This record gives sequence, C-alpha cells and structure tokens, in this order.
Amino acid sequence: MTLVASSATAADRMNPADLRRIEKARERLVPAVEKEFGPKARFVHLFGQGRGMLAGVVAEIPEQPLGTDDLPLLAIVQYDETTGAVSVVDREFKYREARSVGPHVALLDGQGNLRLRERGGRERVLAKGVGGDLFPTAKGDALVATMQSTSTETHETSVALIDLKGQVKLLADGPGVDAAPSISPDGKTVVFVSGRTSVASFYVTTVEGEEARQLTNVGLENWMLFEGIPASFVPPPVSSHHMEWVSEDVLRYNAGGGKFWTINVRTGQAAPDLGGDK
Repeated sequence: MTLVASSATAADRMNPADLRRIEKARERLVPAVEKEFGPKARFVHLFGQGRGMLAGVVAEIPEQPLGTDDLPLLAIVQYDETTGAVSVVDREFKYREARSVGPHVALLDGQGNLRLRERGGRERVLAKGVGGDLFPTAKGDALVATMQSTSTETHETSVALIDLKGQVKLLADGPGVDAAPSISPDGKTVVFVSGRTSVASFYVTTVEGEEARQLTNVGLENWMLFEGIPASFVPPPVSSHHMEWVSEDVLRYNAGGGKFWTINVRTGQAAPDLGGDK
C-alpha cells in the first residue's frame, strides 16, 4: 500500500477503506516526524505495510526539482499500522530502501549492498548486487528481491530469494527485466513482473525455482498498445512495496493513480479492487 495520494483525482478513485488507512497513517506520522526532526521534515517513501511498515524521512521538500526521483533521506522511522505507534529506526538514513524482516531491518545502499540490522543493533552484509524491490517472507526468515546484472551473459535483472544466512538462490532470469517480486504468506509461491514478452506482465514461480508461468497479458505485445489499451490489459504494480496478500492465492497491489487491483496467482484472474464503502 502507498500512503500518499498524489492528487485529489487519485483520492477520488481510491477504495474508501484505503483512503481511511492513508488518513489514519498521516494523522500519526506527520506530527511524530515533525516532533522528532523539525517542522519542515516530511515522510516521503513507505516500505511495506502492517506492523513492520517503514517510512523514509527528508529534512524538507526541496523547492526546486532535483531532476531525479531519489530524494536525500534524513532518517527512517517505523510505523505500526495496527497500534499507530511511531518509532525512530535510524537518524542517519544512508540507504535507498528498507524493509522489516521479522524483528530485523534489511537495508539496501546505493551500491547494491544489502545489509541486515539485527534487533541488538549489529549489522552485517547479506548480499551484493541487489537492485531493490525487497519483499520479506511472512515468517521473517528470508526475502525476495530484484538482482542487478553482474555479467554480460545474464539478463538485465533477475529475481532471487535471499535468506538471513546470506544465501542467494536465483528464481527467475528471463530475457529483459524480471523485477518487483512478492512471496506468498506460506512462503512457497513467488510472483514477479517481467517484460520478457515486451509487455509488463505478472509471472509466477516457486521458491524451488520452477519454470515461470505467465499470469497476465498473455498474447499481448507492445505494438498492440499503440492504438489504445485493450480491455484485457492488466497493469503492473507501482513496486513490490505496494503489494499485500489478501490470502495464500490472492495478491492486492497498487497500480498507480489511486487504483488498486487484485490478482489470483493460481488462475491469473485479475480485476480492479473498487472495494465499496467498507
């Protein structure tokens, strides 16, 4: 889930339940961030959902465009969506991505080094060559991530499982980009987005690395989108940070513009999640 509605129009299209979650989070995060870091500080990046949600904080929003999507982060805080509690994880945020992994925090720096900060404060390198899109298992014993290409013989990016011992297991590496992975609550199924057919589509594999199967946009090619979006087109997610599992089989994700979708990872059936007033 993303907690930042980019415009009034996006908010109008949003599931009412999601809008209430956003408003509740802002009520808790905004005053807590201002108290800890000053009145100009703002939270801008959110990673995950539920008890382990993390937020990146900037000292202030720059007046002039930076020409990049990467704002210099000041700190990182944890927001418990269940209780509303906000706590500081790190006052010197030097990383571009963070996710809670059980009681620990996974931190990814700009050079692709993935570190694990344990509950006692000890920090160690888990893996190198990590591109991002961190998504932890429900048990907190591993995470899936997008890996950077390290050789001319491999494809642009791939998807891997990284356990807390630092063992990296490649799960998917098709032509082009494989990215934005998410792992099911039972820790068996991995869904990711691939551009191997020229149209960003969902694929599914397992933690054993079975051959990936295309779930959405089957038969569509990039040139077919030039004259308009086909009714059968299923949009990709904004990122893996904006995904959450409704059940073992159903993944819910933010497709951008305030629109949320659900997809059944067994059948590939996908539809907008309008939600209703609940």
